[in-house]
This record gives sequence, structure tokens and C-alpha cells, in this order.
Amino acid sequence: METGKIRNLALVSQSGSGKTSLAEAMLFSAKATSRLGRVDDGTSVLDFEPEEIKRHITVSTAFHPLDWKKHRVYLMDTPGDDNFLCEAMMALRATDNCIMVADAVDPVKPQTQKICNMIGKTGLPTLMFVNKMDKERADFNKAVDALGELMEKRLVPITLPIGKEESFNGIVDLVQMKAFQFDDSGKATAVDLPADMEDAIEEARNNLIEYAAESNDDLLEKFLEGEDLSAEEILSGFKQGIMEGSFVPVACGSAAKNIGASTLLDFITGLLPSPEEKGAVTGIDPKSGDEVEREPSADAPVSGLIFKTLTDPYTGRLSIMRIYSGTVKADGTLLNVNKDEQERFGQIFNLQGKKQTPVESAGPGEIIAFAKLKVTDTGDTLADPANPVQYEFTELPHPVLTYALKPRSRGDEEKITQALARLREEDPTLGVTRDPQTNELLLSGHGQIHIDATLEKLERKFNVQVDLTLPKIPYRETIQAPKKGVIYRHKKQTGGAGQFAEVHFDITPLPRDQGFEFEEALVGMNVPRNFVPAVEKGLHEAMQSGPLAGYPVTDIKVRFYDGKSHDVDSSEMAFKIASIQCFKKGVLEAKPTLLEPYVKLTVTVPDEAVGDIIGDLNGRRGKVMGMEPGNGVQVVTALVPVAEVQKYVLDLNAMTAGRGTFTMEPSHYEEVPPNMVEKIVAAAKAEEES
Repeated sequence: METGKIRNLALVSQSGSGKTSLAEAMLFSAKATSRLGRVDDGTSVLDFEPEEIKRHITVSTAFHPLDWKKHRVYLMDTPGDDNFLCEAMMALRATDNCIMVADAVDPVKPQTQKICNMIGKTGLPTLMFVNKMDKERADFNKAVDALGELMEKRLVPITLPIGKEESFNGIVDLVQMKAFQFDDSGKATAVDLPADMEDAIEEARNNLIEYAAESNDDLLEKFLEGEDLSAEEILSGFKQGIMEGSFVPVACGSAAKNIGASTLLDFITGLLPSPEEKGAVTGIDPKSGDEVEREPSADAPVSGLIFKTLTDPYTGRLSIMRIYSGTVKADGTLLNVNKDEQERFGQIFNLQGKKQTPVESAGPGEIIAFAKLKVTDTGDTLADPANPVQYEFTELPHPVLTYALKPRSRGDEEKITQALARLREEDPTLGVTRDPQTNELLLSGHGQIHIDATLEKLERKFNVQVDLTLPKIPYRETIQAPKKGVIYRHKKQTGGAGQFAEVHFDITPLPRDQGFEFEEALVGMNVPRNFVPAVEKGLHEAMQSGPLAGYPVTDIKVRFYDGKSHDVDSSEMAFKIASIQCFKKGVLEAKPTLLEPYVKLTVTVPDEAVGDIIGDLNGRRGKVMGMEPGNGVQVVTALVPVAEVQKYVLDLNAMTAGRGTFTMEPSHYEEVPPNMVEKIVAAAKAEEES
């Protein structure tokens, strides 16, 4: 396929707007599928994972090419649920164009602002499709007005609906000035322009021509002189305006009834740019660090970005690449530029939902898959070894919800780490870590559904079952007051040689985050100096598990100033034991307390919710550090104890109807309030006993 005849695009929307249904309608209209797949009854070609069928939502970006009027269109159907928006971000990084799908009944939903912001950051040429025009209370004009205000862009209708709600049965194509009605099977029939829509059509058509003319000086001159523009000129002006981001054309229809999908395909091939029209892409020369350009030519050196990975326990993993330049042929070798390693591959594939179809070669703009690459991960660039270039990947947001995992059977303990590593290849937004203090295996995600779907995959693909608990808080112990002259004598007499050691310590608190300081201040020869390392070793060991509740001890200084020894019974072990016991004794006499970790929380919420958010943060023992106004939002920064925000994403969604977002990063440790210390200590001791 010629590069100029290729279109690739990502469909994005708030969950529930009918994005997958629209993709299914386009595939069916183009005869890429033999029946109109439906999400609700589980027959969708694109939502084929069990986790998707169960929830009726898209969990993972799906791919399917189609042919339309001598063009090849690569569809990427992305998730719209907030738990999986990172998938959409990765797809938008690799595509040339975007289709935003909106709900005609409820166009501005809680996550719509996030979708609009995401599209805005990419600067991609965008078409909008207002879906569900057949539903009760569907209103095209209201939807366009509301979305235009939200996107802060000019939305320009290129089709108008014929009929309303249940009587909706066709559309007017304002570019071609033709009307089409659709039967129950989705077949279009050309009809006369509706007489009762004459004024609305004329107004919308004039509006459309004006925007098209504004994008091109020659067209603008012709327009101002009162001349009519041809359909080709309108398309040309529109294409230029779309590529410059001046406006967003808006079509309408009903994906469920397959009304408007074929017209949308006409606009995709007629209005959206090909890789050739988008022009050269910029990357980095890995040797010099300089910017280099790659032309989207089939004859240029090969380069492409791996922007998604799929894993399967049986077929292995599939690495999905957007080709930016050159021609990739089966059975070859490319350089993984990120890792500076050669990567051999066999067949290359087109993905058609869950099916993989081998192809002999593919060129710029095409989306292909490699099987079983050895070193390549999501975000890596593959390129011609003789002409390497590296493309930047998108920065993904950090996970916001963390649980501790515990395998249900002992046999799964070894399998779980490997299985999670495989799942993380597929979903790099997952966090998998082990807490060095609590030794818990932690799984982090972008919400409860994200975590639940991951556990379902863990069981389905790798036969591993786990239980979830909230992670243990990594408290620390410290002291509030100095304790001078702490003495401990270790004496043990058995049948043979005994054990004897006595140590004298001064124990004092250090400023926060100073860790541990050991001072050897011995005078005279009461303690031979060769025992000092054993004393220090014992102190380090004692600090791993404090005497108050078994948490690590920090911010403390021990001055070893005296002691006693025995010529025969003293040993390194005896002094190590004595130092451990003396340390515990001293800590308990120096007003011990607990420290808890704090995070810096940055919360972005609509203006009207900021009062509730600040009140809630105060109730979580948080300290609000500041607020910054944004475009209809407030950004609140606060320091909050980790113990109070372990499930903050769920609470924030409830308080803001899903419109709030936040990030958190580790900040510091602070003393636990006295009224809480006793409860935490009692809980720790009860757990130890059990």
C-alpha cells in the first residue's frame, strides 16, 4: 500500500460513549468483518479478552486494519475507563490521527476533561463523532456546544442528523451536500436534502465553508469574492485546518445502528493526513545526541517505535510497532536502539482483533507485530543497525493504588514473581515492587478495576491465585530524649568457658533523617579495642527491630564510652549480645516513639470541589501547603501520612464524580501522634504473637 494511501488513527472517548461499537461499525461497513460485533452481547471483535467481555469495557488497546476506497486504515480501539487511560496515551503516541467519540445524550462525563486534555497535549489532527443520536434526549447541537467549550476549540459540524431520537435515520453530508438514509441493516440510500432542514443546512454549510477558507489564502480570497468552493477545495482547506489544529470537524450517527460509520470513513480518508502528509518525524541520534529526521518513505532506513506488548502463556509475547520509515520485511534483524542490542525476528503480523495474519512486508504508517522478541520492551525503538535513531516514548503517570499480594498456595510463591513480570511487559503502568522493610510483594495500579483485572489475568494466564491486603505501613522507631549512662552486663556461665561483656552507652536523639551515628569514646583498657567492631555490629543488628514494636530504629546516636571485660570469658559474641541488650534497654528509657511516612500529595480538582477536598485532607491529618488556580480547576498541594491515603484514589473519585486526579511522591517521616502510638504498638505485638 502506498504511504499516501495509509491512515492510522486511535479512537478515544470516555467509557460508555460507544467507541468500540463505532469501530465495529466501521469494520463491518468496510467488510473487514462479516457481522456487526456488539459489546453488550460479547460478540465484539475488538473487546475479546475475558476481562473485557465480563465488564463490557475496553481494558487493552485492540487493533484491526480495514480497506476503504483504495485506502488502508489502521484502527486502534483504546480504553476509555479511567483505570486504563494509560493505554490510550501509548496509542496516541504512536498514531497520526485521533477520533474522539462523544455521547449525544451525555457529552460531558466525569472523564471527558481528561480525554480532552490528553488529546490537546498530543496536538494530533482530530475528528469528532457524536454517537447515540438515536437515543432519548440526544441533542447534536447541545453536544457540540458543550464539547467546544470543554475543548476550547472550534468544533465545526460536517454532518447533520436527519430525524431525532427514535426517528433518527440518516445524515446530511455538508461537504458533498448529499443526504443519506439508513435501513435496519445499516445500508445507506441517497435521498433528497430534507426540506424542513433547509435553513439549518444552509447555516452549517456556510459555517463549514468559512472555516475551510480560513485555512488557505487562495480559498479565503475566493470565498470573500462570493464564489462557491468545490467539495475538493473544502476538503483541502479542512485538511489544512485540521493538521494545524485550528478546528475539529464533527460528524454524527449511531454506531449501534451503523448509521454514519461509512460517511465517517469517507472523512477519515478524505480529511485526515497520511504519514506522507504529516511529514518527517524527529528522533535522536544515539551516538551524537543530535536531533535527526526520518522521512516517511518506504526507501528510507527502517525505524519504528514499540508502543505496546501483548503476552500470552502459550504463544509468547507480541511486540507491536508503528513504522515511521523504511520497509520491514519478514525474517530480518533490527537494532534495539535503547539497549544497543541486535534483535532478530521471523514473521511479521497484522493484528485483527485477537487474530494475527502474517504479512511479507510493511512500510511507513503501518502497525505491525513481532513475535517473541528477546530484549525489546514497550517504549523501545527498533531501527536499521547502520542508521540508528531513537524515538521518545510517552511519560506514563505513576500508579495510585497499592496492595500487598500473598499467594494462596506455597507452590505459587516462585511462580508469582515471574507471572507478574510477564504481565508488566504487557502493562508497563503496573508497579511491582518488594518493600525492603516489610518484605511484602506490592502490586500498584491506576484503580480498583485495574488491580482486579490484573489479578484475573494472573489466574487465567498463569494459574496463580493471590489474596490482597493493604500494605503494612513502614513505621520507624526513634527516641525523644537522651539517656546517659545506660549499662548492661552480659554474663553466662556454663560447664566450660563462660561469656562475659559489659558495655556503657550514652544514647541521644539525632535530627530527623540523620540515621545512625556511632561514637567510640573509650578511655583506658577496660574494653580491648578489638571488641569495638562487635559492639558496632550488634548495634546495627539491634536497629533492624526496635524494642517498642519491632520497627527499624533511626535518628539515634550511641556513644560507647566504657565497659568491662574478662580475660578468658570475653569474646566478640559476648560484646555483640551485650550491645544489643544495652541498646534495647536504653531506647525504652529514652521516651521511644514511632515515626510514620508522609507523602506529598498534589490533587487537581474542579473549582467547585476544592472546599470538600481541603476539608477531607485536614480530616486525614494532612497539611495543605498551597493552592494554584488552573483552567476551571484548583491544584492543591498537601503533606499527608501514608496511612491516611492508601485508598485515596477511590475516595477522590467518589468526592469529585471521577473528575479529580492526583499524584503522590514520598516526602519525609514525622512523629506519630501520641494517642495513636499505643494502638499501632498493640497491633504490631498482636500480629507478632499470631
